[in-house]
Amino acid sequence: MSATPLFKVPDGSRLTLEGRSWLVVGKEADGYYVEGSDDGECLVLSYARVDQAIREGRCMIVKPKDDEKRKALLDQTGGFEFFEQLPDQQKELVRFRLPIVLAILQMEDEGFKLTHQAMSKHSVSGAEGPIRKALRKRAREISQGPDAPETTRGGKVKASFVWPQGKTLRRYADLFAKFDRNPVVLADRDHRKGPCQKVGDGWLSETQEQFISYVINQWLDNRKPKLAPLVALAMTQFHVPASAIAQNFCFPSITTIRTRINGLPEGVKTIGRKGKRQAANLMGAGSTDIRALMFGEKVEMDQHYLSLFTDGSGLVQVCEVDPNTVSAELAENEIARIWLHYMEDIATRLPLAWVVAKSADADHSHALLRMATRDKTKEKVRYGCKRDPAPPAGLLLTSADNGTATRNGSVYASQLGINAMVMTSRTYHATDKPYVESGFGTLQWQVLNHYAGYAGSRPGELEGYDPKQAAELTHDEIYGIITRYMIDERPFRSHGGTGMFRATPWQKFAEVKENYGEIEAPDPMARCMHLGVKREASTTPDGVKVFNLPFNSTALQRFADGKSKRVTVHLDPDFPQEVYITAEGTTEVMKATLSMTAFNDLNLEEILDLIEAVVKDNPKLRELHAQHFSEALERRARESGFFPDSRAPSSYRKIEHLQKLADRHSQVAIRPAMRTGMTASPGAIMNRSGNAPAFQVGRSEGSPGGATQPNTITPKSTTFTPIKDSKL
Repeated sequence: MSATPLFKVPDGSRLTLEGRSWLVVGKEADGYYVEGSDDGECLVLSYARVDQAIREGRCMIVKPKDDEKRKALLDQTGGFEFFEQLPDQQKELVRFRLPIVLAILQMEDEGFKLTHQAMSKHSVSGAEGPIRKALRKRAREISQGPDAPETTRGGKVKASFVWPQGKTLRRYADLFAKFDRNPVVLADRDHRKGPCQKVGDGWLSETQEQFISYVINQWLDNRKPKLAPLVALAMTQFHVPASAIAQNFCFPSITTIRTRINGLPEGVKTIGRKGKRQAANLMGAGSTDIRALMFGEKVEMDQHYLSLFTDGSGLVQVCEVDPNTVSAELAENEIARIWLHYMEDIATRLPLAWVVAKSADADHSHALLRMATRDKTKEKVRYGCKRDPAPPAGLLLTSADNGTATRNGSVYASQLGINAMVMTSRTYHATDKPYVESGFGTLQWQVLNHYAGYAGSRPGELEGYDPKQAAELTHDEIYGIITRYMIDERPFRSHGGTGMFRATPWQKFAEVKENYGEIEAPDPMARCMHLGVKREASTTPDGVKVFNLPFNSTALQRFADGKSKRVTVHLDPDFPQEVYITAEGTTEVMKATLSMTAFNDLNLEEILDLIEAVVKDNPKLRELHAQHFSEALERRARESGFFPDSRAPSSYRKIEHLQKLADRHSQVAIRPAMRTGMTASPGAIMNRSGNAPAFQVGRSEGSPGGATQPNTITPKSTTFTPIKDSKL
């Protein structure tokens, strides 16, 4: 069974349904066959869907006949469709003419014959006719006032109306009846007249119009050329045809061109001079939708370069640096502008986190996320705030732009690790991230511009003020000022944003909590694992040590089993009292606690600052103590007698002596090799005569080596006589 429509929608009608315009081409068994007016998409809209939209007032139907009438009306009036759209002066003229037209139509309905001559000012006889008198009387009764206003005192003249002739009155009445008694057709059409700029004695010619178009097209450029030099140069490049020269052509004045430029739509000028991306920011449609209802449901985060110079010492310090070798990090007391990292809850507009840093990078984005998910009582106490800060929130959806501090894998992974969805906003689209951006301007004009070192909202704005020379606030002082503003001022200021209805953020927070219940609590373990810092370390009998802080637990010692093993320590800088430890080869996540109880109430930054302060405290006294220690060490070494005199040669021979002993111990005992050289016979070694028989020791016959070698003399046993006299 086919469905039937409830409301009459003829073919050719235009449907405006859910923000889209459709042309009804025909009817199908189950719905209207429509074609998209913008993209030409063809589909079938069911009768039930269209009927329901009409009941709820979400569908507008424009029939073909009404569409033609509307086009004719707009063509007649030059774009005006309703009486409220007319200028004030035109409204006054319509109010004067409307009673006359209504009087004409009433008298015609009563049977009067209102001809042009009868409604004219003078009849054939020369006096005002009775028809015109009756018409004036009837119009006065309808308007309940005089025919025309009088001139007021002070020289101010209101819009006046002089009764026209009958032909004009007839035309007014016919137009009024033709366009369904719409009073807007009774207005003048002066705005539809032709151009009024004159050059010489005539209207602008076609060639002059072409030159104006040529100049305007070149003026609509992103380089923003000035109009006067542009016109002067364009005159040298514009080709004037011979026909125009024959007609005494002259270039239009710059005033005429500027008038035409002023008449251009603002969107055309913005896109042409500032580009598409900036035009999207300046002229893009706004957004008034309520994007979050619960606390922590959606947050926006961004970075802003503060218009304020800070100095760590309060004194101007100048030094010459080499740009090729200087470090990217700022010196301790270097004067510089700083970055503010800021996060705001959308449902309540409560500030969740704010971090002041010297740069915009991923580390500070992690610190911002950690601050949003932790308690901020320490900041309240440290900087003397009177009220309570926003509670920690479990983040559901985070929105950020394409800045370098947020557009990186580390920050994205951290947000996904704490079960938060990431939404990246488009660059140069203010409606994607409107709430957090508006807070920076409020901070600048309400807070920063009242302090020394304010740099202005743009370069060169403060001509007689040197912000660098006037810088006196330290980084910590400006952070304290911003903290007090975020805790004591902003949450208690009436907010006129979308969905706030002039309520304060704390009022909105109470409403959200009452309507949607308790807020989501952040997960400490996920927060530490994904938003904290990671360090590699080796286990010892005392546990592990990172940042020079010892951590230990029973689970860690059981895993180490008395050996040194490499582990990864996950530490939350805001809560360093507990760490989570992971290691290769095990799926267990071990927890360890800080075994140095003196740091139990401090965060990592405060611990490192305390250690650094102790090291840097009183360097002159530490140098004196080092001298005392050196003297005592020298005395003990001298009195021990262990160290010989360094000037004696014997103090340096021990190594040589030990080397000889080592060489002797390294020799191996073996049978010495036989000598094969020439020698003397026994008893003749001291004989000076050269007759001593020489012989060569060789192998004997019975030797294992074989037979006796030739020319070999076998020694005989000899008895030596005692030597009594020296032969030398």
